[in-house]
Amino acid sequence: MKKILQCLLVLNFALFISMGCDKGKSDRKKGIITFVSGNVTIERGDQKIKVAPLQELQNGDVVETEDRSTAVITFGENSTLVEVQSNSKFRFTEKENEKLFIQEKGSTWLTTKKLLKGEGVSLHTPTVTAGVRGTSFYTGMVEDMTMICHCEGHVESENNASHSKKTNDSDYLAVTRGSKTIYLTPADLRKENVPYGHDHSELADSPLGHKNEMSLKDFQAVIALAKKRLDAAP
Repeated sequence: MKKILQCLLVLNFALFISMGCDKGKSDRKKGIITFVSGNVTIERGDQKIKVAPLQELQNGDVVETEDRSTAVITFGENSTLVEVQSNSKFRFTEKENEKLFIQEKGSTWLTTKKLLKGEGVSLHTPTVTAGVRGTSFYTGMVEDMTMICHCEGHVESENNASHSKKTNDSDYLAVTRGSKTIYLTPADLRKENVPYGHDHSELADSPLGHKNEMSLKDFQAVIALAKKRLDAAP
């Protein structure tokens, strides 16, 4: 009888460990909205849910922010952080071990780290697909352009129209419109007297980094330079 009880205890312990491991793997996939400012909703099928802190995302959810509204989504133990900024639509889906983020409009700041072997993260916009790993980058959609600032690490970007691909080998701002992609370097922006940096947050205390203090005038100068380069590109 004593041996039977010992065997049962061992089996129960093994089952507990197994369930704990599975739970850990599952938790890495879950997206939790850990910060909300302003008016943020989730579109879930026919439902529209007003977001509260610690709201859990489900596969296929669309996070939508209104003017002056921001949400921070955390996956796993801070393995991936996404700041969804004002006037944005951001869809979360999963396929096997890859997180697929679809940015329909607006801007996001995304950081990935501590990814497990085989895990992947990609962000899709109407004009660009960005595949990332262990990196940080900002994506803004302005008019008919997609702008990606490569803040840290490497991002493989693919133009959805021309299917041309490039992995950034230096620090630059990639701007895509239609089948064209141009690259603005820090030197290019300095010539326009525009300060260059990697502070992209809308928040004063974002877990992703510092607040963006760029003036509207400087932002308009970046947009004007991007349009000029795109118009001149073959």
